[in-house]
Amino acid sequence: MATCERDALLEKLYDQMERELQLLGVTAIEDRLQEGVPETIALLQQAGLKIWVLTGDKKRLLEWQELRQILQSPDPMVSFFKGRQTELWAVDKGRTEGKTAIVLTGPELAEFDQRPDWGTTFMSLAAGCQSVLCCRVTPGQKAEIVTLVRKHTNSVTMSIGDGANDVNMIKTAHVGVGIAGVEGGQAVQNADFALSQFRFLQRLLLVHGRWSYRRISIFLRYFLFKTCGFALVHIWFGFLNGFSAQTLYENWFIALYTVFYTSTPIMLLAFFEQDVSSESSLRWPELYKIGQRQELSSPLLLSLSLLHAVYASLIFFFIPCGVFYNTAFDYQTMAVTVSMAATFTAIIEIVLVTRYWTKFNIAAVCVTFLLFFICTRITHSNRLFESAPKEYFFIGASEKAFADPVVWLTALLTACTAILPSMTAHALNVILTVRSKHKIHSTPLQPVELRSKMTRGTPFRRSSYALSQGAGHGRLITSTTSMRSIAMSLDQKVTASKNSTDKFT
Repeated sequence: MATCERDALLEKLYDQMERELQLLGVTAIEDRLQEGVPETIALLQQAGLKIWVLTGDKKRLLEWQELRQILQSPDPMVSFFKGRQTELWAVDKGRTEGKTAIVLTGPELAEFDQRPDWGTTFMSLAAGCQSVLCCRVTPGQKAEIVTLVRKHTNSVTMSIGDGANDVNMIKTAHVGVGIAGVEGGQAVQNADFALSQFRFLQRLLLVHGRWSYRRISIFLRYFLFKTCGFALVHIWFGFLNGFSAQTLYENWFIALYTVFYTSTPIMLLAFFEQDVSSESSLRWPELYKIGQRQELSSPLLLSLSLLHAVYASLIFFFIPCGVFYNTAFDYQTMAVTVSMAATFTAIIEIVLVTRYWTKFNIAAVCVTFLLFFICTRITHSNRLFESAPKEYFFIGASEKAFADPVVWLTALLTACTAILPSMTAHALNVILTVRSKHKIHSTPLQPVELRSKMTRGTPFRRSSYALSQGAGHGRLITSTTSMRSIAMSLDQKVTASKNSTDKFT
């Protein structure tokens, strides 16, 4: 048994044995990509996503099968990461700029545990590449790569897999997507989202993902604005009443404001809001970068929403207070006026931020507007006051306030003044983005030919074929000749042959 130079001796032995062999058969297995994978990868790259491929295949297979699909180039530029050449990589970062892919192998990744600086160097180089491809990696190493990305970057990671060897990777990433296939359901059972094909990622990310980001961002900013603007009025009222814990609003308005008056329209917006259609979202994948740049939910925008709420609360209190000061109007009339102004402002704000109107959104806004007056009149009625005087002490306040034009003018003036910053911001947004929006909405959609994909002939034709070892009816299937005409021609040939036989005899 050899103890040294085993590889050389094995190669020599292989060369001696593999001679004068007779080839009995060859089996070729092709691991083909699913339908729509190249198009999906191209759209995701246009949307600003970086594609990392983690596979257990060999390096040579990865070069020819995956690189051309991912880089969308027939001759991609490939750079192989070698941990022992980290100094060279750090100096020559130009090698990883542009349409370049870094290829990392499993053995190189295994050395990252011993040399942590290699992981830092690798991530700094990967940041300038278009794609990263890792071959000959184990299921555990797939999860380690995802952990490495989460550790050294602030990116949101999404892992996509279809087999049991991808479970660790799917569970390690921020978002896991499982593709249902022939390799079992382990990936789907451990994923956040389940798809039947890879190409469905287009709609999951570019359509539903982008819509969800916009809906949640508007939802949070709207709730911050309308809740803080409604509640901060008590602080300004405290300076007037000496901080005696007396509330400005009626008790039932405080309870109904969030539950009935302002919740339904924003909830429906969170369900149905669309700034562009699904076709436009797929046609312009660059729109997905809005979420990557945090254009709708940045800390600055949240701070501006809070600042707008403070401004609105000041308007809610001081304009009615200035109008009713040293007049015959009492505290309850002022409370009803401030309540009207706060409700009107919340309704106008939801009208401004809604882009996609459905019958449910319109009904919610109208019902909310009417519900405020109905509930206010009910809570200020004499019957409820007689049943619980301490709870319903605003007896007749709304009836008196709704009949006074000064109250209506004050409430409308307060609401319009409070919503003025939001209207200005929306007007500037329309002016500054009118060209891009016109480009998106004016692009004609591809015409769709409404016809059946199955060509049918006479309704009386009933032909079917099955697999067999015979010659089959390939020519008949691919031709437009029916079996009835074939049968008629055969009968004619048989009749003609009989006639010729009779004549010969």
